[in-house]
Amino acid sequence: MHAWPAWGRWLAMATTGALLAAGFWLITLSGAARVLGLALLAAGIPLSVHVGRAARRERSRTVEHRYARQFMPAMLVYMVVMLYVWPMQKTMEPGLLKVAAALLPVVPIAWLIVASIRYVLGHDELERRQHLEALAIGVAIVSVASMVLGFLAAAKLIVVDASLALLLIYPALSITYGMTHCVLVWRGRAE
Repeated sequence: MHAWPAWGRWLAMATTGALLAAGFWLITLSGAARVLGLALLAAGIPLSVHVGRAARRERSRTVEHRYARQFMPAMLVYMVVMLYVWPMQKTMEPGLLKVAAALLPVVPIAWLIVASIRYVLGHDELERRQHLEALAIGVAIVSVASMVLGFLAAAKLIVVDASLALLLIYPALSITYGMTHCVLVWRGRAE
């Protein structure tokens, strides 16, 4: 993919984005649409790992292939658990089974975090520094945003659902880290 012409790489990025967007939209529906959504996500997730490198005209390395092999099943297990198992805990009586159903999504997320750590450790020193800087900046952005929301909620200017806010911390960190990492890599290439 890295040797493709620019229009081909951009088409691959657009196709991957469309697969992911359609997959996320379909899993919000019910029945066969959810299964189709999971299939689209299963196709789009590994592609997303490689199209970023292709956009920078770089060949995917072993570390990216390993990350895609670990990330995709963990994310699919997480989505299946969140779509089919986790909602059942709402109707369960309090007890050990309800605790297990409520905490089951943590298992694939921990799997994702281990895969991410192995991914970062598989890089050279410069790339590790870029990952560390991106993580530090992402944590700072999410921390300031959560403080702003906390103060506004404490002043009764907005209403924040605490459980939703806690559930959004990891995705917010992942998004800000990913975006910051892209900026740092592009900035490093420009120097």
